[in-house]
Formats: sequence, structure tokens, C-alpha cells
Amino acid sequence: MKFKSMVAVPVTAVLVVTTTMPTMAATDVEKQAHAEKIIYSSQNVLEEILSDPKTQIPSELLEQSEGIAIFPGVIQAGFLFGARRGTGVMMLRQEDGTWSNPAFINITGGSFGLQIGAKSSDIVLVFPNRSTVNEVLSKSFDIGGSVSGTAGPVGATAVDPTEDYSKSPILTYARSSGLFGGVAIDGSKLGFNKGKNRDLYGKSITPRRIFRDPDVEAPVVVDSLRQVLEESELGTFSRF
Repeated sequence: MKFKSMVAVPVTAVLVVTTTMPTMAATDVEKQAHAEKIIYSSQNVLEEILSDPKTQIPSELLEQSEGIAIFPGVIQAGFLFGARRGTGVMMLRQEDGTWSNPAFINITGGSFGLQIGAKSSDIVLVFPNRSTVNEVLSKSFDIGGSVSGTAGPVGATAVDPTEDYSKSPILTYARSSGLFGGVAIDGSKLGFNKGKNRDLYGKSITPRRIFRDPDVEAPVVVDSLRQVLEESELGTFSRF
């Protein structure tokens, strides 16, 4: 009996490697990390301001406010006259009195400063009434003209009991070169940053949903910022 010889034919396994998904995932993680860094920086600005009674935004104002926007490290270019741009976070008061998740918002406009030559400033905007908040939500918002920013009172006991701050559209604060105080920032424009909102929440999402939907998931760093804000309006915040 004759046997046919068997020849082993090697099977070549072809491994197709695609770097598309891992690269996208890595990029998404980096973008989210950068968005979280802005939140952390905003929290740090608020903590530093509230830690000193001489620079503290009065707790009575925060308790009565309908919204707050914090812009860490707004870059200013030019001497006396120039331009500025920064990205920060905005949070709104909910119907139950708690604070919403943050939405990212940009500030752009002409120059300002507490001290000539300052390269960057931290800016805090306090919104005492809901009507101004609704205007910010409805469109790209200009500070100036009929809706101007007013320099807010500074200090733990700076609130004037005879003044109705709820009639002020926006109370403005800025810190640069170690100085802090209320300033006028008319000529600035506010507009929500859709890209940063998408980076943080992992999907395209509107500011209205961020503010109003309690089921929107957010990173843990958001809870930390919210806690600082809640403690500050109660006058119980302590950094140490």
C-alpha cells in the first residue's frame, strides 16, 4: 500500500492592528482631564478668595444669588488697552436651593485690571437675579449697556443691609497681581463652551440640560466644587 506524503502548509495568522479606537479613547481621557483641571482651578480660586475675610465675597450675597461664574487665569494681552480671554465654569441655583452641575463658559472682551501690567486675572461673576441668568442662557451675552456688571462688595461683613442687590444684573470681582476687589468689566462677552462641556460629560449636551437634569453624571471633582460653594454661602467654609 502506498501512502501519499502529507505536506504541512503553514497557516499565516494576519493580525490587523488598528490604532483608531485606542487613540480616540486616550484623547478623550486627556480632554476630560483638562476639563476637570479647569474645575479644580475654579475651586482653588474660590477657596483662596473665601479663606481671607478681607477678600471674601459676602456669604449673604452668595446665599441670595441665582448663579455664579468663576474664571481662573483669564489671560490679558496689551498694556491698558488690549484683549482678554478665559474659560471657566458657571453654576446655577436649583429650585430646591442646591447648586447645579457646572457648564463651561468663555469670557472675552476688552482689557481691564486692578493693576497695570497684570498678565492674568481670576474673575468671579455673581448673578443676584434669575432674569440675567435666563439672558445668559438664551444667547451669547454682552456685559454692558442695559445689563452692566457692577463692582461687588468685598469682605465678610461688607453687605449693606439697606441695598437691594437683587436689582444688580451682575456683581463682578477680579484678582490680579495679589490684589482682589470689585471691578467693572463692561465690554465683555459670555458664551458657553460646547467643546469643553462635551469633554467633561462625554457627549454633546446643552447648558440647560446640564443645569436642570439631576441625572446627568459628572466627575467627583464637581461634588468638591459644589461643597465649597454650599459651605461658603452658609458662612461655614474653612480651607484648613
